[in-house]
Amino acid sequence: MIKRLQLLILFFSIFCFSQEPVDGIAAIVGENIILKSDVDQFARLTASQMGINPTKDMDSYNKLLKQSLNALIDENVLLEQAKIETIEVKDRDVDNMLNQQIENMIFQAGSKENAEKILGNTISKTKRDYRPMIKNRLITEKLRNEKFSKIHITRREVDDFYKTFKDSIPEIPPTLDFSQIFFKIKPGFREENAAKHKADSLHNVLINGGDFSELAQKYSDDIASAKYGGDLGFIARGGFIKEFEEVAFSLDKNEISNVVKTEFGYHIIQLLDRKGENINVRHVLIKPVVSENNIKSIKQLADSVYENLITNKISFDSAAVLYSDDPDVKVNKGRIQRISKSQIQQQEFLAVLDTIKIGNISFVFKTELGYHILKLNGLYDDSWTTIEQWALEYKKSNLYEEWISQLRSEFNIELKVSY
Repeated sequence: MIKRLQLLILFFSIFCFSQEPVDGIAAIVGENIILKSDVDQFARLTASQMGINPTKDMDSYNKLLKQSLNALIDENVLLEQAKIETIEVKDRDVDNMLNQQIENMIFQAGSKENAEKILGNTISKTKRDYRPMIKNRLITEKLRNEKFSKIHITRREVDDFYKTFKDSIPEIPPTLDFSQIFFKIKPGFREENAAKHKADSLHNVLINGGDFSELAQKYSDDIASAKYGGDLGFIARGGFIKEFEEVAFSLDKNEISNVVKTEFGYHIIQLLDRKGENINVRHVLIKPVVSENNIKSIKQLADSVYENLITNKISFDSAAVLYSDDPDVKVNKGRIQRISKSQIQQQEFLAVLDTIKIGNISFVFKTELGYHILKLNGLYDDSWTTIEQWALEYKKSNLYEEWISQLRSEFNIELKVSY
């Protein structure tokens, strides 16, 4: 619908492709080098989202390569401009964005395990690998926001936009306001104890001279690192989750930690080497196993809460705060306000929300993450608001293209390939 759409880099839609490495330099922007492999990866990520098979539709894929190279050049031009304007972002903002993207990926995949299969790596390694990329995105976004945040649009401009594109504007789905109580499928007390006992036993073997690499290969539940003897390679500070990192950075070379508990399970960590704020560690991970009894108990709890809701023994907000495993529930009481129906990825949610009326509560239903109860708070037609936003973004897009074209002329850009 909107011409000259900018390619969006999709942070975590990472798929494993069987391909030969692509070597060499594609372009140089100032002091920044863009590799052919960067362009190829960007193009393949975009192709995967557009349903393009690079081996069967070479014409479309070659166009994506050209668009990808231009997008990466634009990004590097913005990074060079950000240096001039001393644009900086805070580490906590990078961490928050990274964690949010990971949580979204896990939600869309249905579980952490499914997300790791799609990513082709563990969640922790994905965080380490993509933190620099997230930081660059935030820097360029901040630069663009400072440039265009004060752009406004008039009613006439919206009308003109609608007249121009009305024949290609798709149907705009309604906006939903709903709340959920989430009962996460998780190990019980007995399963946690069993995992802890196993980790303690392995720890005793290791501190008495056991071969760390051998035990990691045989017992670690971190499949990605287990085949390398648990070796995670060199990782900078900030690349681990908090509980793991605090222990890992406190170790002396070759020292083995006590058993460390994180959201992923029980770890035994050994520091192999240290170079400034980068450390090379290996670990053994033991994950508690979810049993059928755990699943049954969680379902029983969900059913009990449902009964209390429909008999008005407890309000939905109170039940959410008391029972929901949503990490943000203390802040939002389980409420998800004004979200477009098209943005809801879980088909089970859509199927349930389509069956209940405003103010009503759904039955208990199951997804790969756990059990859920929903309440539909409102249903809204935000078509005009959406069109107004599209018109504003269209205006900003045109102004951005003029600006980036000007910036390109101000920096030295050397193209080493042509697609």
